[in-house]
Amino acid sequence: MCQAVSQGIISSRLNAQRKRPHPLGFQLSALSFQLPSAFGLLSIGLLAALLTSGCAGHRAASLSPERMSANVDALRHELAALGPGTDPAEAGMVAETAVTYSSRLAEEYRVVPPARLHNLLIQVGIKERGLCYHWTEDLMKRLQALNLRTYQLHWGVAHKGNDLREHNSVVITANGQPFEAGLLLDPWRNSGDLYWAVVDTDRYPWEELPASEW
Repeated sequence: MCQAVSQGIISSRLNAQRKRPHPLGFQLSALSFQLPSAFGLLSIGLLAALLTSGCAGHRAASLSPERMSANVDALRHELAALGPGTDPAEAGMVAETAVTYSSRLAEEYRVVPPARLHNLLIQVGIKERGLCYHWTEDLMKRLQALNLRTYQLHWGVAHKGNDLREHNSVVITANGQPFEAGLLLDPWRNSGDLYWAVVDTDRYPWEELPASEW
């Protein structure tokens, strides 16, 4: 799920009640507050999350060189295994680009993990980019620039049209292979630490989005 979450508005009203004489000669004023709504409580929770997450300047997905290299190598092997006609050199280029650029996007978006919290920050106007379709759009453009010959890029969508559940991701297949057999390249899910899996093994019900709708 990577779409909009309802924005909460905190509303409280302060009313001064009529002053009454105190038995000891003092006068006390009673304050009355409107109880917060469910949306108010959500906003209070968001504020608490912001204060404890240190979102200003937080860097997500700052992978060590060793972790980055291991991810690239693992993804390269899985890309090469997508079909007998795949080019090992292209598999290496895709793996390097997908892993490193996903981490770079996390820095550019100034991502505050987890991903759903970052979505909420976008909805309330604190962040500008970082919804799943932003990740998909930017990663897709970078992979398209590789001018691949033995692989095909697809736009995957799950729960299309559902504001709270729709999810988007890049999918890559070997030429001539079905969409369901491709690899999902999803940088949104782990806030820039690239997640990948075979499409038909993932928990989302992925469908291919026609190129005319990209």
